[in-house]
Amino acid sequence: MSKWYIKDAGSTFLEPLSDLRASFECRNGGLTILERIVAERGTEPAGFVCADPLRGEMISARTGLLCVDNPEGEVIEHEQVTLWGVLDALPENLSRDLELADAYESREELTVVGEHRIDVHGSAIVFPNVVFDVTNGAIRVEENVTIKAGTVITGPCWIGRDSTLSEQSVIKANTVIGPVCKIGGEVGGTVFQGYANKVHDGHLGDSLIGEWVNLGAGTTNSNLLNTYGEIIVKDLNGKRYKTGRSYVGCFIGDHVKTAICTRIMTGTIIGTGAMIASSTPVPTPTARFAWITDGGTRPYNIEKFVTVAKTVMQRRNVVLHDSTESAIRQLASE
Repeated sequence: MSKWYIKDAGSTFLEPLSDLRASFECRNGGLTILERIVAERGTEPAGFVCADPLRGEMISARTGLLCVDNPEGEVIEHEQVTLWGVLDALPENLSRDLELADAYESREELTVVGEHRIDVHGSAIVFPNVVFDVTNGAIRVEENVTIKAGTVITGPCWIGRDSTLSEQSVIKANTVIGPVCKIGGEVGGTVFQGYANKVHDGHLGDSLIGEWVNLGAGTTNSNLLNTYGEIIVKDLNGKRYKTGRSYVGCFIGDHVKTAICTRIMTGTIIGTGAMIASSTPVPTPTARFAWITDGGTRPYNIEKFVTVAKTVMQRRNVVLHDSTESAIRQLASE
């Protein structure tokens, strides 16, 4: 069988969500881009291609794949999409991923409404009064997930391994929760890359959320204008884009933290590493490593940021790799 390689599209792909990961690591359904290609081809890549040496080192550390300068085999370049394009394709991608996923043994004790497929891993803990609504799509719950009492989950939906849903969570259709997340409140049409916390009440809709994000209690986003009009998104450089969508939430980079009751307006992009603790809505867009309070905005001290990042990651038994730390420092210096 011939070797193949996957090409990293660079940090501008789905910026800022690919700042600290390969473009092909981005989750755009139940699976990441690479996971879906592997599932379709039936083989793992022999390595990857990346134009940036530091970025290549970071990706190798994250994925275990070898960065190759002169690949001897087919090089796969994945489709280029916008942040809101991921939202456009999410229902189709998620439904296909759910359909092709390996089935788990059925669990008769669950409360299920509807006829679509439901897969709940045998190690998952499901408290009383949890409702799985598969009227309009399938639901998948992976290993070691805990779903607390009173939660309602509506398919299509994918809940990744080692994640926890708080009591009385409302998880609406087209939601993907990556591995090791803690999620609560009302969530719909949203993809969590993984290792994120939104454990308290608050609405989050039609959004993409990076890793190591913590949304404080009551943090809420808008995903629909009062005019019901088309939503315009400003990228991190301030360039405006028509999305062609009336529902667009927010796009949040890795390691972003918000204080209690933070308000996020439609189409807001929040750059990697921003810390938001203000009583006014989040700026649209919000720069990387912005430290925002009611006293104003200043750069996040990078030494303090790295210390906090290491502390947060150690709580999940993950170590900040030297190459990722170098990438963070490079981002902060730009």
